[in-house]
Amino acid sequence: MKKILSYRNILLLFGLILIHFGVFSQILDSGSNILLFFANSFFIVSGLIYSEKLQDFKWWKFLSGYLILFCLVFIAANRPLLFILMVLGYSAVYHRKMWASYIFILCFSLIVVSAYWVTAFILGSFAAFSIIALFKKLQNKFELFLSIAGFVFLIILIFPVINLLFQYEPQTLMTQFSPEVRSAIWVSISSSAVSTVIILLFGVPLAYIMARKEFASKPLVDALIDLPIIVPQTAAGIALLVLLGPKTPIGAFLYTYFGISFSGSFSGIVACQVFVSSPFLIRSAIHAFESVNTKLENISRSLGAGPVKTFFKISLPLASAGIFNGCILTFSRAISEAGSLMIVAYRPTTIPVMLNDVFLQYGVREAALITVVFIIICIWSFIALKWIYEMRRRSILAS
Repeated sequence: MKKILSYRNILLLFGLILIHFGVFSQILDSGSNILLFFANSFFIVSGLIYSEKLQDFKWWKFLSGYLILFCLVFIAANRPLLFILMVLGYSAVYHRKMWASYIFILCFSLIVVSAYWVTAFILGSFAAFSIIALFKKLQNKFELFLSIAGFVFLIILIFPVINLLFQYEPQTLMTQFSPEVRSAIWVSISSSAVSTVIILLFGVPLAYIMARKEFASKPLVDALIDLPIIVPQTAAGIALLVLLGPKTPIGAFLYTYFGISFSGSFSGIVACQVFVSSPFLIRSAIHAFESVNTKLENISRSLGAGPVKTFFKISLPLASAGIFNGCILTFSRAISEAGSLMIVAYRPTTIPVMLNDVFLQYGVREAALITVVFIIICIWSFIALKWIYEMRRRSILAS
């Protein structure tokens, strides 16, 4: 502290005071000038303290941050009061690199993308936090470049959705829970759950065979698993309607003997969702079974366990975490399906179909309100499923 209050530093501070009032008195009013004086004084004193306490402190780095803020906020944006706040924040948190980066991200968001500053600040802070956390683990500048490029792409990718979530207040969103919306939400969630269970029951056996056995047509089967991803949604709806429609042989048979109708029914919704979302669970299950060490299965068989017991006691439990992750992806894909449903089963209405109707009838604003409600429900469902998956994975690792 004595070094900070030395005669040299006091003279330096006094000289800077004279320079400050000589320069800024011609630009700012007296009130703003006084506030800026205190901010600059705080900046200088903070620098003197950091120079004594921080071993890696460099004055040129400290001043560079100030100059960047000055050029960006004071000169380019002509917002002196915001510059004063930025200088105070920067000076206070300079010794914590992550907090200092948040100051510059906030500054960039307010000045460059002011119309979307909340979204830009949240996503930018998330990217900075992730990159700084990765920094010590990166081995070279190329990996740093890859991480920055990847996070920038991720921000651009999810920016529209995050920005939409901040457009409306909670009170406004609560007014959107009409009986029609609640019914559509229930149909979407229940049909997606049923679809996921069906794919789980029939997709997991296929995944196990694909992971464990080699046969002549395996490359063809492997390609056919991804066919629902390649086929456009509307084309999938027409294909299902041609096969399962009320006037087709299969459709007429199911309706006559079992009372099952796929056109305009809950069964039709499930059929469409099963078709479009099955590759996600099957692929995840294949990778999960491939990660299971076959030696464990062989040991189980050598100890007298049959193939059924080995599958349910060894293979399936060890692959369950990956399979459950596939269930999450499958459920998420099923609940968002719209294209094929508009052809096969327009009613009962699911949320994606309702969004299309509202958009065509009332425009973007009304559709956006319901969209925010739907996105929030999907996000919380995804978080809950991911939490269950993580708990399951940890229990497997612990055992």
